[in-house]
Amino acid sequence: MLNTRIERLMLGMLGIVLIGTAGFVILEGVNWFDALYMTTITLATVGFNEVWELSALGRIWTIVIMFSGIGIFFLIVGHIAQRTVDLQHYRRFRMASQVKRINEHFILCGYGRMGQAIAKELVAAGKKFVVIEKDTEKVGNLMVADMVYIEGDATDDEVLIKAGIERATTLIGVLKDDQDNLFLTLSARSMKKELFILTRATSLSSIPKMKQAGADMVMNPYETAGIKLARMAMSPGIVEYIELIMRRGNLDLALETYTIKHDSRAENRSIAELEVRKNYNIIITAVEQVGGISDFNPDPNYKFKAGDKLIALGNMENLLQFEEICEAVI
Repeated sequence: MLNTRIERLMLGMLGIVLIGTAGFVILEGVNWFDALYMTTITLATVGFNEVWELSALGRIWTIVIMFSGIGIFFLIVGHIAQRTVDLQHYRRFRMASQVKRINEHFILCGYGRMGQAIAKELVAAGKKFVVIEKDTEKVGNLMVADMVYIEGDATDDEVLIKAGIERATTLIGVLKDDQDNLFLTLSARSMKKELFILTRATSLSSIPKMKQAGADMVMNPYETAGIKLARMAMSPGIVEYIELIMRRGNLDLALETYTIKHDSRAENRSIAELEVRKNYNIIITAVEQVGGISDFNPDPNYKFKAGDKLIALGNMENLLQFEEICEAVI
C-alpha cells in the first residue's frame, strides 16, 4: 500500500511513461524501444528531434504526454515545497513548546564563536537556556546540536517574549555589533527589571553606555583575554587551578553564586549556625553584602541577610542541597 502522496505521484509518473510508450506503439506502429525513447524525451522536454515522422494523431498523443508529465511534475514539486514548509512550522512549534516548559533559564543572544563557547559551558554545567539567532546557517548548526532555540532578531521584543524573557533569570548578549547589544540591553531591561544582563562590548567606549542602558556586567573580550594572559604569565599555577575548577567535566568541584532570599532558611543565620562545612561539605569563599561590601573568607558568625550574594565552592550535589536553604520557603 502506498502511504505517502509523493509515492503515489511517482507511481503516476511511471504510469504516464508506460501508457505513453504503449500509445506510440499502437498509434504509430513503432518498436517498444523507440516508443519508450520518444516518451522519455517528451516528458523531459529536452528538445531532441523526433525519432520518426509523427502522424497528426501521434503529435496529439505527444502533446497529451507532455502536458500530463508537466502536470505531475509540478504536483511533485509543490508537494515537496509544502512538506518543507510544514517541517519548518513543526520545528518552530516544537521549539516554542520546549521554551514554554522551561523556567529560570538563560537566554543566549547570538551563536557566533563566542556564543558557541558560552553554550558549550552552559551545557556542561547542566543549565537550561534558549539561544536566539537569526542567521540561517547558524540556526542549522543549532539544529544539528539539538539545542533549544528561537529563530529571529534578538533586538525584537516579540522574539524576546517567545524566548520566555519573563521567566528567565539571565540574558547574555553576544551579538555581532555593539549597537545591537546596546539596543538588546535597553529592550531587555525595560521588559524585566530584575533580569541579570551580561553583554559584550568590543569597544571600550561602549561599556559605560551599556551599563547606563541597564547591563549588570559588560565584558570586553580583548581586555579580558589580555588580563588573563598576564595573570597566567605571573601566576600560571593559580589560574590553571581556577580553570580546572570551572571545567566541571574534569573535576568534581564547582563555584556557584547564590542569593539569599527573604524568608529562606539561611536568612538571619550564620555559617556557624548552618554548619555549612559539616552539613554540606562546601566552602563559602566570599559574601557580597546588600550594602555592597565584599567579604572574602567571611566571618563564620556573620548572619546572612536577604539579598546577600554568596560564592560557594564544592561538588555539584552538595551545592544543589545548599541552594535549597537559600531559596524562599513557600
